[in-house]
Amino acid sequence: MVWKLSDLCLQCIQQHLHRYPDLGCNLTTVHKEMLIDRLACHDLFFSDRLIHIKNHLFTSSLRHINLQRCPQITDQVLQLLGSSGCKLEVLILNKLESVTDAGIQAVTQAQDALLVLHLKYLRNVTQNILNFITAPKLWFFKLEHCYNQSKTWTNATSLSSFLVRNPSIKVLKITLPHDFIPIIAKHLRSSLEELRTSFQLATDDSIEHLAQYCPNLNKLDLNGAKSVGKDSLIKLFQACTQMVNLDLGYCSRISSPPECEVLWTLPQSLTSLSLCGMMLQDKEILVECITRLPRLTALKLCGVPALTDETLTQIAEKIGNRLLGLNLSGIGVNEITDIGLKAVAKYCTHLEALHISMLREVTGVTLAPIFLDPNRASKITELAANCKKMDVNLLDQIMYSCPNLKILDVSGLNEVTDQMIITLADHSPKLTQLHLKGCKQVTDAAICYLSGCCPLTSMCLSGLHALTDKSIFCLASSCPQLEEIYLNGCANISPVAVQYLKDCCLGRLYVKHNIPNANPNQLMAKNLDTGEFCRADLL
Repeated sequence: MVWKLSDLCLQCIQQHLHRYPDLGCNLTTVHKEMLIDRLACHDLFFSDRLIHIKNHLFTSSLRHINLQRCPQITDQVLQLLGSSGCKLEVLILNKLESVTDAGIQAVTQAQDALLVLHLKYLRNVTQNILNFITAPKLWFFKLEHCYNQSKTWTNATSLSSFLVRNPSIKVLKITLPHDFIPIIAKHLRSSLEELRTSFQLATDDSIEHLAQYCPNLNKLDLNGAKSVGKDSLIKLFQACTQMVNLDLGYCSRISSPPECEVLWTLPQSLTSLSLCGMMLQDKEILVECITRLPRLTALKLCGVPALTDETLTQIAEKIGNRLLGLNLSGIGVNEITDIGLKAVAKYCTHLEALHISMLREVTGVTLAPIFLDPNRASKITELAANCKKMDVNLLDQIMYSCPNLKILDVSGLNEVTDQMIITLADHSPKLTQLHLKGCKQVTDAAICYLSGCCPLTSMCLSGLHALTDKSIFCLASSCPQLEEIYLNGCANISPVAVQYLKDCCLGRLYVKHNIPNANPNQLMAKNLDTGEFCRADLL
């Protein structure tokens, strides 16, 4: 992979902002927004640069602002942004530890064109921020994990007032106690299409309010709602006839009879369903509740006891030709074997995403027809196949048969070799996420080759003891879009090289690199005569 010329130019500008006096006149709005984002990602909002940022980048034409995890973003910076006269449509503020209510007020005041507003991990804000936001066009609002967000973090009056002033919200993601769900339902009514909040302690009353007031709900995550029962869910499903995405994971109350009969009433409109972690024992209900959904294309059944080779075969026979995504992963589950996966290979002919992690008795050999058929293999974009007994021949086949693969997880498989990863790099040029945790045979040779072939954004390389700074330097040179990398246990990778990688990436790179026993003086460097990376601290 090579860097784009535009990225190189922007990187040069962000390092030398003070040298371009006419920057504000010559840059387009989209490039100003990109520069602001990258300055924040690399902690370049120094006090002596603020005057240049204010004069050249904080202009009235700004529409999209994304400021995340930058300790230099203070109330002063947000006040300067707010005073620019910009009419923002998208504002994202995440993990800004120095920002208080004053900064939020300054940047949101008079922003009546806002469409999307994310406020997350702002530990110094209070409930008063709800009083500052008035955006009649606002359709996506996220307020999560703010400091002291608890039952007393806000009150009914503040929340009601906020919802009255912002009546067009369609997607609401907010960390609040379940007591506030009825308030949300009564105020947003038919406008609300997606709600993500604290459902763990939700009661039947909360669900019934959604059923009564929010008929247009089309996406609902009830994961962990252990107290919600049959009667209230039936009312919800009957009212919300446009529901397309539903997560009932770990809803323990409806996993046993007679409460589990509610699964027969799931909305016919569903395209995505998750029953992950539901301790459902009734095999008949499991098969019937799934196969009666005519539009279902994505199914998640991780750790469901009723899922066996027999029930999986019945499900695959009836709706396999419609499924695009199937997640059968489990924790210690040994009911699913290669017999069940044989039905998946036979009937699920249009799969794009398949997860079969942590299945103790699976080798995957019966999935071979998927990867031997070029047409079917080309449809696979996401694959998690890290069962401990995975067949080596199948792994080889996967590595060169999926040209459109974007996400691959083969963590923990000792059979994965450098040659497999090199083959993958040659045949899957769209790969963006790769998980190789514990694949101990993988070395610098594979990672360096891969970095030059694929547009990687996320990697898990934890436990690869053979990796050195050579891999990190190659990633820095070839993968500017990298967003996260996990390097725990990679003791031969130095903190200096990791910092270099952070500096080279375009956005902010999240790194997990715990090496308690590493040599603090270790350093890899490039030999200018040979072009090879070697231990400079040993010279």
